[in-house]
Amino acid sequence: MLYLQSAIFFAVYLLLHYKITDRTLRKRFAVTLSVTGFILTLWLPYVAIILGIQLLPLALFLIGLVLLVSRKKYRPRRDSLPHPLLRAPTMNLAPDFPEDAAMQQLLQLLHEEVGLPKHKTIRLDTSLNFDLGCDRTEAKQLMEALEQDFAVDLSDYDAYRYFNPPVFDVFQKHRAKGRGEKVPLTIGMLYLAIQSQSWDTQKLENT
Repeated sequence: MLYLQSAIFFAVYLLLHYKITDRTLRKRFAVTLSVTGFILTLWLPYVAIILGIQLLPLALFLIGLVLLVSRKKYRPRRDSLPHPLLRAPTMNLAPDFPEDAAMQQLLQLLHEEVGLPKHKTIRLDTSLNFDLGCDRTEAKQLMEALEQDFAVDLSDYDAYRYFNPPVFDVFQKHRAKGRGEKVPLTIGMLYLAIQSQSWDTQKLENT
């Protein structure tokens, strides 16, 4: 019986692994499965016993964990429509806000990596770190996507100008020492970097 359960759960894992190729959607499935498996293991083990599926809690937890760990190798394709569950919500854009293809792709990327408010006007000077609450981890993933999807040269990008390092990381706190007050990292700066395909800190911050 356990062999049959193992085979079934392995088949479920393979199905999810190859079908869910969107990183954000993959993360949602992973968290849901892992949390469900964890809860069943600690508080509701009798459910699996009653159902006769002893491996259910462990299988759900492990499948979710593997999906979560492997999500980073998947990047959304910017030349195709995003998954319906992940499309950016209708937003209030400022009257002078650009609406070209590059900006649409950037907004979709921001929605997936950071999250965009539905009821707040989005402007070019809207900052990720101050207005949208983006932290350093989210910004790192965002900038990696910017480099990969838009071929932006980030050699001049300094994350410590915009974000504080983790409080527990002494080495990074030492590297960030002397950076002073944090500078707003705006949507307009990202947009200009995409257009020029390079990150020129002085130019972008003074535009």
